[in-house]
Amino acid sequence: MDKRPDYKIIEKEILNLWNKNKEIFKFDINKDKRYIIDTPPPFTSGEAHMGHALEFIWIDFLARYKRLEGYNVYFPLGFDCHGLPTELKVINKLKISKENKEQFIKACIDWTNNMIESMYKTFERLGSSFDRDKVYKTIDIKYEAFVQYTLIKMFNDGLIERKRYPIMWCPKCQTAISMQEAGYLEKDGYLIYMKLPTDNGKYILIATTRPELINSCSLILIAKNKYVETENNLIVSKIYAEKNNLKIIREYDYKELENIEVTIPLINRKVKIISDNDVDYNFGTGIVWVCTYGDPYDIKWKEKYNLPEIISISEDGRIISSINEINGLKVEEAREKMKEILKDYIHKIEKINHSILSHTERSDCLSPLEFIPKEQFFIKIKDLKEKILEWQKNIKIIPESELNRLIDWINNIDQDWNISRTKMLWGLTFPFYEKDGKIYPVNIEDLPIDPRIDKEKVKKYNGKFLEDETVDVWIESSITPLIILYYALTENKEFNPKELPELFNKIKEYLPVDLRQQGYEIIRTWLFDTIVRVNLLTNKNPWKNALIHGMVLDEKGRKMSKSLGNSINPNEIMDKYSPDALRYWTLLAAPGNDYRFGIKDIESGQAFIIKLWNIGRYIEMNIKEKPEKVLELKDEDKEIIRILEENIKKSKEYIDQFRYSEYVKLWRKFAWEDFANNYLEKTKERIRNNDKTAKYLLYIIYKIILIMLHPILPYITEYIYQQLYKENKLIIENKIDEMMDLLIL
Repeated sequence: MDKRPDYKIIEKEILNLWNKNKEIFKFDINKDKRYIIDTPPPFTSGEAHMGHALEFIWIDFLARYKRLEGYNVYFPLGFDCHGLPTELKVINKLKISKENKEQFIKACIDWTNNMIESMYKTFERLGSSFDRDKVYKTIDIKYEAFVQYTLIKMFNDGLIERKRYPIMWCPKCQTAISMQEAGYLEKDGYLIYMKLPTDNGKYILIATTRPELINSCSLILIAKNKYVETENNLIVSKIYAEKNNLKIIREYDYKELENIEVTIPLINRKVKIISDNDVDYNFGTGIVWVCTYGDPYDIKWKEKYNLPEIISISEDGRIISSINEINGLKVEEAREKMKEILKDYIHKIEKINHSILSHTERSDCLSPLEFIPKEQFFIKIKDLKEKILEWQKNIKIIPESELNRLIDWINNIDQDWNISRTKMLWGLTFPFYEKDGKIYPVNIEDLPIDPRIDKEKVKKYNGKFLEDETVDVWIESSITPLIILYYALTENKEFNPKELPELFNKIKEYLPVDLRQQGYEIIRTWLFDTIVRVNLLTNKNPWKNALIHGMVLDEKGRKMSKSLGNSINPNEIMDKYSPDALRYWTLLAAPGNDYRFGIKDIESGQAFIIKLWNIGRYIEMNIKEKPEKVLELKDEDKEIIRILEENIKKSKEYIDQFRYSEYVKLWRKFAWEDFANNYLEKTKERIRNNDKTAKYLLYIIYKIILIMLHPILPYITEYIYQQLYKENKLIIENKIDEMMDLLIL
């Protein structure tokens, strides 16, 4: 061993060694003692980032430890290829328009393949011991066929329907999105108080943030509570009048106001007043107008009262109105313009900070969403709340605190899952067609089918295929527990769609798999979607455990992003330090918590690697060949063996509880302090005197240290192991339960 480790040489040699011996990482579904990890397939819209590094190092750490325990480990690697992020990269970076569909899709394929190649190399460098023969892509023929098969199965089971419904629409991204991709953002705005004339000479005072929707107003709703008339002939809630010190002329019971007619200004539409239990008496004046559609309540009330559907917003986010001054304006422009147009009806305007429904799943979008009625495919989940709550009870979420995110999301389900994406070319098409006003699935033998390309397949159905509609990408990735088993069962077999039903039944035998690992930010998308889809398809849970990690932050505690200029490419860290040093840093993170990037921890890991190297050099210089097994134990020998035995037992406990950082600290302390600084120093005189017991224990305990550190620092431990022990096998082929036998006569 050289005086100092050359990390570039070590990385190259060990990667070559692992790839030559890739069978060691191979999962055999026919062998027992399986440990199956459902790994996250990263989006292929960009390069691997520090979040990916943490993700895959954690997975690899567990996979390597489980192999040392003797498990038949399945560490799959996949890539999530379709979707809007890649489309935006092709449009904005490659400057290729969607107008030429063929050229655009080819560009998406090229971009995806380039990103996969780059990410694959990064994951390899990180030391990921994934099964090299079971790498999947969501654009694989067999993957697309399997996804379409699950959609047909759900459709035949009555779980998917096509209907016209107000969907969440992102005008900026020009696509529908599901509730899982939406969230609320706090923004500054205005609450506009408008006087609406009634047929009894008074004015109903409403408070709205969306005056631009005036053309769609078809009903006024009040709470089942007390209302009053003020000295300005304004009718408001009693609580509003009292809070604002308004002089009350008379009091109304809500029933007295029902069925009074109100005239909507500018459009002169007469609408009724009706009382409803869902009106928030404490918001604004306790009176609301119903417009199609401003928010989810408008959808509910439209259906409840069978109101007309008057569309005021186009797909590109512009106003459709009979009021010429705002017709064609963008929503925000129209909102400002309405302050001027409605000046004779505005009582007052308040500046507020309020929650805006936005496209939060895309950090490069975050635009406000609109509700636009469209005919789409939906998975019926609105009425499954209680079932989903029962399903999740049998999944252990780590840490337990993250369970609240999932339960809160489930309890807030108020609509079915919209799985259609219009105007998106880079996606999987639906395996359905329309004929005589009905929807039918294609035959299984025609899977996968893309009506934009497979014209011969399409001809025989004599129906209308939905060429401009693709599947929500979360539909593709929400069955990864099934997909990884599918790939394991079909390895080296020619794809045949007719075998899908039989394979699907076989897959169910291996559920639930052992673990899903993912970030908390996609609990309501990937975690939730997978629980729902897998249970609806198989009547089984997808996994036994779900390990949740936080986000990687910069040293100032900010989320890493290109827009802030604080993102770090993990390859830069590996180039400057080593893959093992990066691994050391990631494994100090705790489940569920955001984790700040810290160069000090990287450098601490690098220092530990050098310490480990120096111990190895000492042993190499003083123990020239494998020593004879002699165990004439002195007190210091017994003590180091006792600590070692305790640490091996603690290790299993830490792994079983996913306490990775404690495992790292435990073995760093043992290697550096207990072994090197204490035991090794005490035995130096014995080594010089050729004490056979001291030589044997140094040699064997160091080997055990390398084995136990291998899941943390695979490169350096593998390299030293090959240099010193020359056992003609990889270090991962050792077994933890056999190690203490080396210390027993």
